[in-house]
Amino acid sequence: MPSVLLASALALSWLHGTAAADPRRVAPEGPVWTADGGFQFDSKPNKKRESLSGIACPALSAATPRLCVAVFDEGGEARYVAVDHDRIIPQPEKIVLLPGNKELDGEGAACDGDTVYVTGSHSPKRGDCAVNPDGRHVFRFKVDGSTGRAALDPTGKPVDLEDDGGNLWNLLKTNNVLSQFAGDGKCLGSPHYAVNIEGLAARSGVLYFGLREPAVDQTAYVLTVRADALFGQGTANAEIYKFDVGKGRGIRDLLAVPEGILILLGPDDEKENNEPGKVSWRIAVWNGSGPQNQTINLNPLAELDLRNVKPKPCDGGNKGDVKPEAVTMLENGSNFYRLLILSDGMCNGGPMSFKVQK
Repeated sequence: MPSVLLASALALSWLHGTAAADPRRVAPEGPVWTADGGFQFDSKPNKKRESLSGIACPALSAATPRLCVAVFDEGGEARYVAVDHDRIIPQPEKIVLLPGNKELDGEGAACDGDTVYVTGSHSPKRGDCAVNPDGRHVFRFKVDGSTGRAALDPTGKPVDLEDDGGNLWNLLKTNNVLSQFAGDGKCLGSPHYAVNIEGLAARSGVLYFGLREPAVDQTAYVLTVRADALFGQGTANAEIYKFDVGKGRGIRDLLAVPEGILILLGPDDEKENNEPGKVSWRIAVWNGSGPQNQTINLNPLAELDLRNVKPKPCDGGNKGDVKPEAVTMLENGSNFYRLLILSDGMCNGGPMSFKVQK
């Protein structure tokens, strides 16, 4: 094929979302990291230790270990975790967001300066499609810039904890793109495609919510809103961006980086797409802007090579699954990202590091 025609074919394939070649496979840099002592919970401890689904870390600095906030899709508590070279060190303090036996279904966490944000999934329960109003929350609280810890009251609740009061849920229900997927009586997966938030990023006062579902016709969505408006300071207006992510994929986490937003892609909520090896996990990058009325083609940087990763369940826990759902930065190099990726289903998140070329 003449060079001009070849260039035209490649350009057309990218325009229509069919990349000329799959992204390079990237295996973990080493074994699964150790987690000194593991996370400690009062009830269902092993199940909760296998449910890490989000992490919020302060900006990169020379200080080690680096204290982050981990969230779980079981219960209503978060935990501190120190990230130190090739291990994580769970801390004993509770960060109580929803007291009692409530189910926040925490799926995303992000840090913007000294403010930590945590979101529930806003989805119905898996299996019986029951409404879970406890999952329709977004929280924020401050952490100390030098220690990384929040000021807590005697119950473990951050003293300045703010709740969005259902504002995000209202935005979902009234948005002209997503309202058909938000509301009672919906189920995860076809044919109802209920909303399911699994990713969260924060940058310069703006929150980015990544949806695992709906993910219809290869399309996944990110909702953005100004944080202060979401928490009642002004009128909250949502902007919706849609992406061609490939068949069977949805958004599993987001991470703000200098170049824009990193997007962790993985299986959507269809049961068949979650069978081992059916849909691969990928890292893509979005510059954080673009038209809201057109599908944006993502730049895929890497496909996570998980073939040799052995799931490690906690003693007495589930069978163990490798389901990457949380990502944070370890090193931002001149031409690469070194990422810490944690999995829902592996004991204490099964943390692994990956070096991804920019």
